[in-house]
Amino acid sequence: MSVSSTTTKNSYSGDGSTVAFAYGFRIFAAADLEVIIRSSTGTETTKTLTTHYSVSGVGEDAGGTVTFVTAPVTGETVVIRRNLTLTQGTDYVENDPFPANSHEDALDRLTFITQGIQEELDRAIKASKTNTISSAEFTISAADRANKIFAFDGSGNLSVTQELGTFEGNWAASTAYAERDIVKDTSNNNIYIANTAHTSSGSQPISSNADVAKWDLLVDAASASTSATAAASSATAAASSATAAATSATNAATSATNAATSETNSSTSATNAATSATSASTSATNASTSETNAASSATSAASSATSATASASTATTKASEASTSATNAATSESNASTSATSAASSATTATTKASEASTSATNAASSASAAASSASSASTSATSASNDLATFQGIFHGASASDPTTGLDAGDLYFNTTSNVLRVYNGSAWQDAAVSAASFLTVTNNLSDLNNAATARTNLGVEIGTDVQGFDADTLKADTADVLTAGFAATPYNAGTKSSGTYTPDEANGNLQYAVNGGAHTLAPPTNNCTIVIQYTNNASAGAITTSSFTLVDGDTISTTDGDDFFFYVTKLNGFSHLTVKALQ
Repeated sequence: MSVSSTTTKNSYSGDGSTVAFAYGFRIFAAADLEVIIRSSTGTETTKTLTTHYSVSGVGEDAGGTVTFVTAPVTGETVVIRRNLTLTQGTDYVENDPFPANSHEDALDRLTFITQGIQEELDRAIKASKTNTISSAEFTISAADRANKIFAFDGSGNLSVTQELGTFEGNWAASTAYAERDIVKDTSNNNIYIANTAHTSSGSQPISSNADVAKWDLLVDAASASTSATAAASSATAAASSATAAATSATNAATSATNAATSETNSSTSATNAATSATSASTSATNASTSETNAASSATSAASSATSATASASTATTKASEASTSATNAATSESNASTSATSAASSATTATTKASEASTSATNAASSASAAASSASSASTSATSASNDLATFQGIFHGASASDPTTGLDAGDLYFNTTSNVLRVYNGSAWQDAAVSAASFLTVTNNLSDLNNAATARTNLGVEIGTDVQGFDADTLKADTADVLTAGFAATPYNAGTKSSGTYTPDEANGNLQYAVNGGAHTLAPPTNNCTIVIQYTNNASAGAITTSSFTLVDGDTISTTDGDDFFFYVTKLNGFSHLTVKALQ
């Protein structure tokens, strides 16, 4: 027999009463069928021949019936598929007559095996015909790829990537966390990812919780906050040390000024003492001169008695004045000596004060130097802490209700308080760093979502009849050879009234079209290879229809009589075009 059907599988819904289900394809033996019951939860069970069901119609081209011992219940799906062993049992004996029937059965068997492989390929995830995947293999072991997901690398090839996390909000006790769940520790704003599925207990912080080994730290916000606080404290201490140093320097400067003032005062006292001594010496000289003059007067008195008598009174007076001057000179000399002693004492005191001021200045300079060193150390600490804080702040932008727009580098993070999601900057845009993997096709469930068509369509957001066409084994494909076993109807396209210009029919509008001759115009062949039938009807304004660019035009004459109808058979193939006109009256 020839193989004209590609059907290899039939599927039915159980109702709790029906036990007989037809299969519409040929098999060579009852064991060539695989019968599977799929439960409403997606569990699949392969049934056993004779134990659970029997088969009729073996060898029939139209197939036969699978009859169950117990009827499949409502919610269960019955799948009957041809599943041949991959063997070749036909043996050709030399010089025997050609075994046409067994040879044809062998060819049919190979065709059935090929159809089974195609059916499995149709259920596989694969790239389109125009796509390229240079390598669909991966070498990572089962242990290394456990709990990870399929992805595509930078070259667009398959790879097994690091796990994605699912953000579950703030950590809470008595909560069942799955592996890769991400939470926020509200006691210190740290971000953690679960490495082991468990039910939480105890309290925050997670770092001291009994389950800390079941979490991995993603963002250490607590350490960053501590570093920032330490930096601020170091900066404050540095400022205090600088203030104390400035105060010590001011006090030293004040002491130096006071010492200089004391030294100036002692110098002034010494100068005054010297001036007093000079005055005393001058008084003594004056007294000696007066005494000399008195002696001269006594001599004159002795020489002239008369003059002596006359001058006796004057001499006595002068002598008294001289004695007073001598007394005054002695007093002035004593005062000068006292002033000189006082000046010497003042000078000694000034020297002592100057020495003390110098010592104070030295101490102040030492304090200022120590304060400068402290300030430098504090500044270094503050700079280091500031750099650490700046580095972290340059990466983590904190919490925000919307995406940050300034100071961005690839790898930056922030926590979105609107969607409660940790986001990462990829160099040009923000994207979620943690997304829900609930609808992913993951290794964890061994891609079992694909075994349930309804679940897979829901996860992929695909609706039959809206996004994709439902499977139909009788669908005719444009690029696949097939045999039509039934006719088809088509809705003709209304090309409208043609009254001027050039009419070039387009096969995209359909292979059956109709138009009205409403005036003289030109008919040209279609652009692409195709066959089109056009039904022309003349109206009262019908004009002459001329043709342009056709390789051959034949058939009846085209009239312009109102109401006349024509069939225009148009064919375009490999650059040649043909028009046949058939009058319908």
